[in-house]
Amino acid sequence: MGEFRTSSRTRPVAAAVTDVGRQRKHNEDNVLVKSELGLFVVADGMGGHNAGNVASALATRSLDNFFEATRTGVLPGPVPADEQGLDPGARRVVAAIRKANHDVFVISNTYTQHQGMGSTVVAAYVSCETEQIHVGHVGDSRCYRIRQGEIEQLTKDHSLINDALALKPDLSQDELARLPKNIITRALGMKDAVKVDIRSERTQPGDVFLLCSDGLSGMVSEQQILDVFDITQDPQEACDLLIAMANEAGGTDNISALIVRIQPEALDDAQLDGAELEDTRPHRIDELGATLPPAAASVRERQLPVEEVELEAAASSDSERIAAQQVHSIADSGLRSQAQGAAGRAPRMAAVPVADRRSRAAAGSGRYAAVAAAAAPRAPVKEAPPPAKPAKRPTEVRVARCAHCKHELFIGNRFCVECGAPIKP
Repeated sequence: MGEFRTSSRTRPVAAAVTDVGRQRKHNEDNVLVKSELGLFVVADGMGGHNAGNVASALATRSLDNFFEATRTGVLPGPVPADEQGLDPGARRVVAAIRKANHDVFVISNTYTQHQGMGSTVVAAYVSCETEQIHVGHVGDSRCYRIRQGEIEQLTKDHSLINDALALKPDLSQDELARLPKNIITRALGMKDAVKVDIRSERTQPGDVFLLCSDGLSGMVSEQQILDVFDITQDPQEACDLLIAMANEAGGTDNISALIVRIQPEALDDAQLDGAELEDTRPHRIDELGATLPPAAASVRERQLPVEEVELEAAASSDSERIAAQQVHSIADSGLRSQAQGAAGRAPRMAAVPVADRRSRAAAGSGRYAAVAAAAAPRAPVKEAPPPAKPAKRPTEVRVARCAHCKHELFIGNRFCVECGAPIKP
């Protein structure tokens, strides 16, 4: 497929930047920009190097593969009962995220080096045919909408504080202050099934949507985000400014920003405010989601297109390379046979720049500690066998049930991830 253009009156123009921040050694975030599919994703991995980055890369790859395979809109399998009332575009997003969750879960429960890994995700599907955006998410990666000078958060964090407020809305500030901060209660890869929150909205020309990891939302306020769009309307420049602001505020985590602007279809690119979309910096993404030629590269050290991430390169041993190959295999399984041929498609591009950096001090995986601890000590996982016979037996995980809602829990949870009820030790 070539350009993402139809008879509709709008089209998305997007850009994305991800950065390691100032206190981490490795970037576990991944972003995906596929304007020809109308798909935009930010995933924030957890589990450390060779685990968190694998989880987020696998999540974005799985979503991309699913959307490639369902270009006609026909989804595999029957529609679940709780999705019957959803718009077809919304059902597509939910199904894609559920598939990504299954892929991460399988790898996490198959290989020792990836045990316990997971990822948050926020995915937006922009349909120019229906002039709608469908936003699905799991975890605390967010989506904001900026419209006519006002900002609105379209997603609701799956966090301990939000779950506690849902259970008891009248909690005082003192009570909230005693709860652990930045602890997520839902993520991809924790269980073989996941509940996906989905929201559908009509788009208007001039709307701007910001998808980001908590490394940005935790450092930059909503007012500061609005201030950025008072300075520039160019998605790439806005991404760069937001990343710089988060780093100036401390850069305590990996930082990702993905901006989608809904542009009038008839508007010529040369007439746009801040038409620097023709800039040739290597990390710049044009309105079709393609990375511009790197010939004029001078700002960034190197360019890492998300679609060309080689997970094998991150593996430091033969067993890790085997697991990385399995990541590709599982992400592609059951989908390639449904996908259209490669001929005639637009290039699959999304840029992830890596800036010149000073040496960074390692930082702990703080906000994910509770989620990682939610899985009780597991039985030893069989080491990966030779490539011809990969291990497939999942790890046994001890579980319990919430006394309040009977939801299945991992041993070690302090709050029920379904109803928020406290769990007695």
